[in-house]
Amino acid sequence: MADDWEESEPVVVVPASTTYIQNSRVFHQTGRGRGRGGWRTPSDDSNQRFRGQDNRDNRRSYNNDHNSKKIITVSSDKVGRIIGKGGNKIRDLEYESEAKIRIGDSSGSLTSITLFGSPEATAKVEDMINKLIEDRKPPTREHFNNSDTGSGSNDFMKQSQDGVEIIDWDKLNAAHDEEQKKRWDSLPPIIKDFYKEDPTVAGMTPADVTRWRLANHDIQVKRTFDDKPELRPIPNPVLTFEQAFHQYPEILEEIYKQGFKQPSPIQSQAWPILLRGDDMIGIAQTGTGKTLAFLLPALIHIDGQTIPREEREGPTVLILAPTRELALQIEKETLKYQYKGITSVCLYGGGDRKEQIKMCKGGVDIVIATPGRLNDLVLARHLNIINFSYIVLDEADRMLDMGFEPQIRKSLFDVRPDRQTVMTSATWPAGVRRLAESYMKDPIQVNVGSLDLAAVHTVTQKIVFLEEDDKEAALFEFIQNMDKNDKVIIFCGKKATARHISTELCLKGIECQSLHGDREQIDREAALEEMVDGTVNILVATDVASRGIDIKDLTHVVNLDFPRHIEEYVHRVGRTGRAGKTGISLSFITRQDWAHAQDLIKILEEANQEIPDELLSMANRFEAMKIRREQEGGDRRGRGGRGRRGRY
Repeated sequence: MADDWEESEPVVVVPASTTYIQNSRVFHQTGRGRGRGGWRTPSDDSNQRFRGQDNRDNRRSYNNDHNSKKIITVSSDKVGRIIGKGGNKIRDLEYESEAKIRIGDSSGSLTSITLFGSPEATAKVEDMINKLIEDRKPPTREHFNNSDTGSGSNDFMKQSQDGVEIIDWDKLNAAHDEEQKKRWDSLPPIIKDFYKEDPTVAGMTPADVTRWRLANHDIQVKRTFDDKPELRPIPNPVLTFEQAFHQYPEILEEIYKQGFKQPSPIQSQAWPILLRGDDMIGIAQTGTGKTLAFLLPALIHIDGQTIPREEREGPTVLILAPTRELALQIEKETLKYQYKGITSVCLYGGGDRKEQIKMCKGGVDIVIATPGRLNDLVLARHLNIINFSYIVLDEADRMLDMGFEPQIRKSLFDVRPDRQTVMTSATWPAGVRRLAESYMKDPIQVNVGSLDLAAVHTVTQKIVFLEEDDKEAALFEFIQNMDKNDKVIIFCGKKATARHISTELCLKGIECQSLHGDREQIDREAALEEMVDGTVNILVATDVASRGIDIKDLTHVVNLDFPRHIEEYVHRVGRTGRAGKTGISLSFITRQDWAHAQDLIKILEEANQEIPDELLSMANRFEAMKIRREQEGGDRRGRGGRGRRGRY
């Protein structure tokens, strides 16, 4: 499972007796929390933080502005309702009441809770807690009575074959669908078509279009599913920025500020499709300009709706990304383009949740989010998703690999069905196709290059064969021989390995940064910033850095551990050789990696790279092992090729 799986930080509930206020200073015993034990204060090292900045502020505030303290007791078996999953409910209570809550000791069946704040705040939060812990009556038949539709409870009940009265789910679902339809019909229509084709583009013949697509990485454009006769023809590509945005001079001005000369291939084909209002699936390698391909049409879409932005119920555009790093990279790209005062917020686990909620409630136009934090704020009713009319699922294959499909489906359950949806991916597995079938309507698919896995051709891919125990020495030898202008990402398979390598480098006096799931968000952002601005030129990372990281002058990628999935190899390599520059990837291959040999050969062949004889031999031995296992009727997997005969 990927390092970025857990989107929100766990709550640490500390007994009341372990927090003391002495001489205007707060001391806290870490116990089994994140610290190493012992006593510490909020000024200790940032790596020993207790639930981030919010909690440091909360503890300091106990003896500052609050002039009221109240202790209440609740039934111990109801404390979970107050805390909520991952601590979400207790944070919401504090945010909405402006009081502070501390869970204290349990005494038998009761638990003490201390409330801090003004008299009004403590009274408000006490009332909210009392409502939370009210005894819940078991559901009765009357719960299924739908007064809005005028249907009685009997309408949703039926007799089973055994004569037992049960819920008629078919009727209940049909009633729900009818209510949803009424809800959607009450919303203003979505304006999607903002495209006026340039005469030069309209004059392109089919042969002209075919030649252009072939010359630009053999772009393939088609309807993903059935090409229905009533659907409009696929639009021709635009060749210049002016052809795409001649009606939007402010957009052109923002593009000129960035110094771009001409659109990338995927932008040339995507802009006419998205400006026309079609759903689109963009499949292309990393670093090909996919973000700008969906971002600029989104800005125009926001400004072009009938309801003024300040009167809308919620944000208009949602961009979902699999990792915090990619979400922050998209936000950084969004902030480069100022158009009609459009605002955005980035929602991700590890960030300041209270500040994120504040920005959402203050009104934003674009929400850039990771699935976990989006789901958190939607379920807590801090984010109204009814007005999302332009949705982007960026790096959809990565989101599915990380197991985010349930969160995606849950978060988008209530989004209006007539929205415009964009999906980007580097690969086209069955899971991504299934997601497209669920959320897209007659999408147009744009493939830049082959659907087969392929690494960027501007990177020289080198393979080194060695034993597992020799990797570290080979890595340090490479680092010692680096040029002063070289910049490298070292990819590790585990967080523990990344910690170990970065520690060893520091002990050797070599400056570096590390990026993995165990680091605090503020430290992860600082690590990236130092790589970008050149403070350090070595980043030790796990696969959280394999996508969405744009370090323009990165010269090398080192795969200390070969990835578990060959797709991640392609993405790692794609961190260098971006925007037309060249780069070098160096992969350490051990006998344990022989299962990937055949896939790696295909990638090297496609990119016209040298294929070592040892890699060919390794692939042949692995295939022979599989055949032998099948013949023997065994289902055991080879371990580095070492079978009973002691070979690999």
